[in-house]
Amino acid sequence: MTFKEIYNLTIKYYPSEIDISDGKMVEKGGGKFKKLSESWNEAELKTEKESDFIKLMVWGIFCGYHKKAIDKFMNGKKTVSLNELDMEYLKYKFEESLLDTEDNYYAELRTEYKTE
Repeated sequence: MTFKEIYNLTIKYYPSEIDISDGKMVEKGGGKFKKLSESWNEAELKTEKESDFIKLMVWGIFCGYHKKAIDKFMNGKKTVSLNELDMEYLKYKFEESLLDTEDNYYAELRTEYKTE
């Protein structure tokens, strides 16, 4: 499977827009967003029986949302949308977990992944 295929199968588990007006301790590189964390938890619950590819992408999408949420919150914005996410960063976070050769948990999965 390719990154794009996995991403397209996974985005249905996240809302297309998330309210970030509940941000706390937001600074460059960090912040807490209750609704964003709840969306991530819900996506994890909904994908418990899905493939490890999907589970890894749930994490990657959360990372992408979180990075964009910090940016937007610091600029006075109240929401973050799926279509605003930095796809290169998202792909980096996904592949960082999948392709970590010191982690043998995903060794078999790596053989099924096609880099684009």
